[in-house]
Amino acid sequence: MNKGTFTGVGLGPGDPELITLKGFRALQAADIIFYPVSAESEGQYHSFSANILDQLQVYKPCEPLLFPMKGKGTQKFYDEAFLRIKQEYENGKNVVLVSEGDLFFYSTFGYIFKLAKEAKIPCRLIPGIPAFIAASALGNQPLAEKTTGLEVIAKPESFDAVSKALKHQSTIVIMKMSVLKGWHSFLKTTGRPFLYTERVGTGNEFFTDNAEELEFRKIPYFALLIIYPENAN
Repeated sequence: MNKGTFTGVGLGPGDPELITLKGFRALQAADIIFYPVSAESEGQYHSFSANILDQLQVYKPCEPLLFPMKGKGTQKFYDEAFLRIKQEYENGKNVVLVSEGDLFFYSTFGYIFKLAKEAKIPCRLIPGIPAFIAASALGNQPLAEKTTGLEVIAKPESFDAVSKALKHQSTIVIMKMSVLKGWHSFLKTTGRPFLYTERVGTGNEFFTDNAEELEFRKIPYFALLIIYPENAN
C-alpha cells in the first residue's frame, strides 16, 4: 500500500479569515484532520483549533488529540498522538495536523514534527500568522522599524527580568504572561507605551493600552503583551 502525506497547517490566531489560502486548500484536500485539545480541568477539554475549523466549515473527518499544557508525563501524550497520525499516514491517507497560530512558534506541533522526523516521515509545513503579529495590527503601531530590535519572552521569571529586557530599548513581546501577577502596577511604573491583548481574532477578543483597565482583570493563558520603546509614537 502506498503511504499517504503528512501536512502541518498553522491556522492563525483565531479569526478564520486569517488562515492562508495555501493552508485552507490543504484542509480541503485532507482525508483526516487532527487538532489539539487541552484539559482545562478534570473532564473539561478545550480547543481553539476546533473552533477555527468549525468556522471554516471544512467538512472533513476531524479527530482531537490531547496535549496537556503542563504536568508530568506529557511525552506519553505526544507519543500516542504521533502513533495515531502515523497509522493514518501508513494507511495511505492525506493527514493534516493543525495548530493555532504558527506551527513553530510556541506550538505543540513542534513535538510531533520531531517524532515524524525521527520516523523519517516527510512533513509539508504551511505557516500561520502568530498571535503577536495579529495583535500588533490592533495597536496601530509598528512592531519594529528601522534599527528597533524585537525580543520575545515566554513565561517571564520575574518583573526584574522584564525590566532588564526593557533596557535594550527594543520592542518586547511577552507570551504566557499570566505566570506573573501585578502587571497593572508594573506597566504604570515603566511608563512605556504598550498593548495588552487577549484571545486575538476570536469573539472574546480584548485589547487595551490603558494600565488602569488591568488592575482587577484576570489575565488568561491566551494573553500577550507588547511593550514598545520609549520613543514609539
